[in-house]
Amino acid sequence: MITIRYFQPDPALRAHVSSYYWFESQLPAFADLMRAELGQIRLVVAGTAVNEYGQGRQVQGRGAVVQGPTSAPAHYRAAGRLALFGIGLLPRGWAELVGVPAAELADDAVDLAGVWPAGGVARLLDAVANAGSDAARCAVVDRALGQRLALGRDAHAWFTRLADDWLTGSTNPAVDALVAASGMSARSVERLCQRLYGASPKLLARKYRALGAAVRLATGEAADWVDAAGDAFYDQAHFIREFRAFTGLTPARFQIEAAPVTRLTIARRRQLPGLPRLALIA
Repeated sequence: MITIRYFQPDPALRAHVSSYYWFESQLPAFADLMRAELGQIRLVVAGTAVNEYGQGRQVQGRGAVVQGPTSAPAHYRAAGRLALFGIGLLPRGWAELVGVPAAELADDAVDLAGVWPAGGVARLLDAVANAGSDAARCAVVDRALGQRLALGRDAHAWFTRLADDWLTGSTNPAVDALVAASGMSARSVERLCQRLYGASPKLLARKYRALGAAVRLATGEAADWVDAAGDAFYDQAHFIREFRAFTGLTPARFQIEAAPVTRLTIARRRQLPGLPRLALIA
């Protein structure tokens, strides 16, 4: 049995956190193919998970783990029971709550205690593990993130509002449009995208173009690949190649056998009122 429930963070955190979620698997073995996504923090209170990135590189996830934004699908699996509290990080949240340049942890995961003070991480993990309800877990994490946010703000967080709108305002974001809207040089925009989003503007445009199509297929907004692709791709071969690069499946396979957590994630997130548009895609 797999359980996943989504929750809203405190209003003061909604520019930083897309959503919270509680995930639990009671299966003898759990495995899922995760499409490219935003960064997140996982507070694993039972079991041990394994992230498998490109070329078969594996990272074990036990305790408190921070995962950077991903630009390719990754396998996530566990043997035996797995229970965790997840924190979805918007790019501004990554900048002001994590603080490490996103490119340093892109397509990777590390112990949160290597990024935040180890004592605070241990207390947070213990409090979440001992909380008796979803509301109690959310309250614990709200307090911890609020305290972290009070330590300081990122001077370039303004750029995330601009870039988020750019990524979600078109099915085919044009890099030149972002550069023009920013009033900065292409080199400066590249640097900020790497720092805040963990990828170049060109890769981000490709990622969100493909993920947007995947969401349209998963929700039934698009009946087939032609509807999902629109005019954002050169042809069917281009669409299939890009779709698979960021979801791990061809469009046809995605419609038939999209991994269970992926479908649940897309459906449940959309039920949260006021969810940022970027989080509806990734």
